[in-house]
Amino acid sequence: MDNKWSRYYSEGEGPTKLDVQRTLYEVLADTADRFPDRIAIEHGKKHFKYSQLLSLVDTAAEAFRSIGIAKWDCIALAVHGLPATVITIYAASKIGARVSMFSTENAPDRFKKLCIDQKCKAVIMTPDQIHSVIDVLPETMLKSVIVVKYGDYFTLNDRIRSPIRKVLALDSSRVRQSELPSEVSLIYWLDLLRRDEISEHQPFEKISASDTVVYLNGGSVTGKVMTTELSSVALNEQASLDIFIITKDSEKDVPVRSLSFIDRYFSCGLCLGIHSIIASGNTMLLYAGNLTRFPVDVFGFYKPDVVIGYPGLLMQMTESTIIRLTDVSFLDKIVSCGAVMNPGQCYELRRFFDRSRCDVSVERVYGIDETGSVYIYNPSSLENDRILGIPIPGVLVKIMDPDSETEMPAGQQGQICVCTPSVMSRYAGDEEIGKIAKRRFKDGRVWICTGDTGHEDDNGLIYFDGNTKRIVERNGMLIYPYVIEEEIVSITGVKEVCAVVVDEATSPRVVAVVVPEDEYLFDASRLDELKTLIEAECNLTLPAGMRPDEIEFRAYLPKENFGKNDHDALRIQIESRDTDEEIDLEAEEDPADDTLIQ
Repeated sequence: MDNKWSRYYSEGEGPTKLDVQRTLYEVLADTADRFPDRIAIEHGKKHFKYSQLLSLVDTAAEAFRSIGIAKWDCIALAVHGLPATVITIYAASKIGARVSMFSTENAPDRFKKLCIDQKCKAVIMTPDQIHSVIDVLPETMLKSVIVVKYGDYFTLNDRIRSPIRKVLALDSSRVRQSELPSEVSLIYWLDLLRRDEISEHQPFEKISASDTVVYLNGGSVTGKVMTTELSSVALNEQASLDIFIITKDSEKDVPVRSLSFIDRYFSCGLCLGIHSIIASGNTMLLYAGNLTRFPVDVFGFYKPDVVIGYPGLLMQMTESTIIRLTDVSFLDKIVSCGAVMNPGQCYELRRFFDRSRCDVSVERVYGIDETGSVYIYNPSSLENDRILGIPIPGVLVKIMDPDSETEMPAGQQGQICVCTPSVMSRYAGDEEIGKIAKRRFKDGRVWICTGDTGHEDDNGLIYFDGNTKRIVERNGMLIYPYVIEEEIVSITGVKEVCAVVVDEATSPRVVAVVVPEDEYLFDASRLDELKTLIEAECNLTLPAGMRPDEIEFRAYLPKENFGKNDHDALRIQIESRDTDEEIDLEAEEDPADDTLIQ
């Protein structure tokens, strides 16, 4: 083992290497062959054995082909946390098709662009999602809209439970063929799997394990949202690393039952939450409900061994009286990913479980879509909340100046660069930006320049110091200031805009600072009209969680040396202003002042 890894891992400890030269479907088929009677999926009280899952995947593959989906075609998948999510990914792999994972939180125009750029032939959505994109369907090349109902696989016992009834209520949204363009067919998921046209045992055109199988639409190294392409090889390589994280220190002889609250359209959600489970023969617990609040009832129902979630979502566990009063001895491990869990959050979460007298390991991982998923690991055994972590065995992480390809000395800041076998293939449709993120350095290795800044201490521990791409997590959603700026600057009357995220005790606050055209500056009524217009546009084009909490007008923005907007300086100005306002307010309300006045 490399000396860098042997500092932290005992001899022989590390990921078990999978046979990566297999397609996703072949990985599932192999697991089903080895563990046919193991539970692959728990969806409420409905359990799917690996043999049953493989049979459903085979049926779905034939069904997709019956509606004209073939090798190299693309299926847009907006369904997350349902059995159809898993079935679609592996069925597409069998017929050589690709899956584009995306969020319906995206604006309709973003959905349209993804469908056009990736030449999507079908989209799979739930009833409540479809109405938001109906108007743009004629502008895409979609031929089929496949509707998955939340209740498709729930048992009768599930349907009478209060939390499930809330989810099932979303199925009441009706979609009719007459609402869709004439060239687009409306098909319900269960009807698709029962189609008379399905002819089994027909040969498929195979793809190579190195071919692109998944598009993830959250790539963000440059600060601009990009589509990353991942192959079966990359996902299998990442699964090797993720299995090590999920099963490390597990003393149970039975499969690990893992409950992931990470969105499947991010690499952590896809690989850590799905493919690593399938590849290792463990059990995934599915949940498709609202993730703005930690689902205490789901947690108590499943009693998982492992919970995976965003830092902000996991922290809500500490606020739950029900969890505080519940015996959670079933829980072995909490894994934080999707964003950086800060030291204060980690300390509070560990202390919460210590007070509960539960031996729960709180572990942090960090990664991005471009690296396939996770590359940094901070296990409980390190007992260091201040650091980002250490490289997972098999992954190289260096603090570098990517322009000169110079490794920075200990203690000095630089960009976090990663060399991992699970690296993305490319950015779809933008080779020039791809060259910024994915580079072959003088050492002959391919590195991902993450856009994150950090430093390394004398012991090789890696610290996170910030990011140049300005992406933060709020209530389980990643906030991209670049996207907010792009939407607002297109509005007539806006000259410049800079969106910043200000940390607050409860939740980060998004502030959009707008420089209007000169004719607006000294006209209060026109500024009010412009503000209303900006709010309306943001409501129309941005997900609710990404809309600015505050819109502020200024005559100019602070600039860096080369003329770019200085986001850090602006954020500091706003934080200082807020602090001054709080001080003034306290001064006004100070009883001592009243005494002096009297």
